[in-house]
Amino acid sequence: MSNFFRFLISKTFLINLLIALLLLSGGLYATMRYLDAFTLHGKTILVPNLIGHNISETDSLLLENSEFSAVVSDSIYESGVEAGKILEQNPQANTTVKQGRKIYLTLASNEAPKVSMPNLVDMSLRQANSLLQTFGLTVGELTYEANLCVNCILAQKIDGEEVVPGQKVSKGETIDFVVGQGLGNELATVPYLIEFSLDMAKEFLTSKALNVGSVIYDPETVLTAEDSAKAKVYKQIPVYSENPSVRMGSSVDLFLTADTNSIKHSVNPDSLR
Repeated sequence: MSNFFRFLISKTFLINLLIALLLLSGGLYATMRYLDAFTLHGKTILVPNLIGHNISETDSLLLENSEFSAVVSDSIYESGVEAGKILEQNPQANTTVKQGRKIYLTLASNEAPKVSMPNLVDMSLRQANSLLQTFGLTVGELTYEANLCVNCILAQKIDGEEVVPGQKVSKGETIDFVVGQGLGNELATVPYLIEFSLDMAKEFLTSKALNVGSVIYDPETVLTAEDSAKAKVYKQIPVYSENPSVRMGSSVDLFLTADTNSIKHSVNPDSLR
């Protein structure tokens, strides 16, 4: 036992202990430096806004100076959106992250998902229109034929070809209807469409058994896609009629302007409510 205590206070033991402490300290220091370099301790950067850009642009937006890397995590279809356009990103734009962080992207797909075509034959036009919307499909052209059932769906078509129930069609597809007109020349009223958006006018005309004819934008006020999106009807042909005056399936031409302050009403809109 006494030999052990003498060894603990010997010069040899103290030298070895000092060497061990130096090696341990050096190892800890090197490890901390490595971790700081690996995790980029204290070095952060703002995430750029990628939404609206195309995936082909990420090399210049992200990978310059190796600040970020992009990972495509999902793709979804949106009608009218260019394939490859970035719709969502994670982390969000302008958040602070460390350099080298992966940014997960959701892109617009060029292929719409498929849905099963419902059976709309023998339904009323109003019922068929409502059901079609729940499937993500759009009402197209209405063609009328003599039939005992007025405003009933006689056939459902895409590009002139009949679509059978259960057939897979692309979401957002336009479905044309053949509709019963009765046994005579049934007439429809022309609705008042002034100050309607194009989408609202289309939906309202469909509910009245009419089609959209020519769509003419005012060249002085509708210059961009944004202008056309907010444009309103300022003129229609044929004009509003309180009594049935046109055959079912007739077309109504719409004239739209982005300058809604210049729209003049030919009748009092409050009287139509």
